[in-house]
Amino acid sequence: MNNKYKIKLMTEFLHGPIWVYDKEGFIDSLSLVEEDFIIKELDKEMADMYSSYYEFDSHDEACWFNKEKQKEDKPKMLELLSKLKLRLNEINDGSFEIEDLITLEYEKL
Repeated sequence: MNNKYKIKLMTEFLHGPIWVYDKEGFIDSLSLVEEDFIIKELDKEMADMYSSYYEFDSHDEACWFNKEKQKEDKPKMLELLSKLKLRLNEINDGSFEIEDLITLEYEKL
């Protein structure tokens, strides 16, 4: 593909699922995506959900990841992901391609 940007969809603590890359590597944002209200809302909801799995000073650990809660939320996370990908495809002007790494992660649960 001749797209200028790649949007990787990945989960990470305190970061939304949208990671934008150009030929040089990770960049802060892509205005086409950053300025879309629907995408911003979905991005925040998914980031908040994923970050909530991290528990501090829990289970005799400084930071513990609640895998059971993540499994419980799997249908909701995949529903949000589907909405996010749909919206990204709606606004895509041909300048980016999408690489979904979240589905791969959740298929393993």
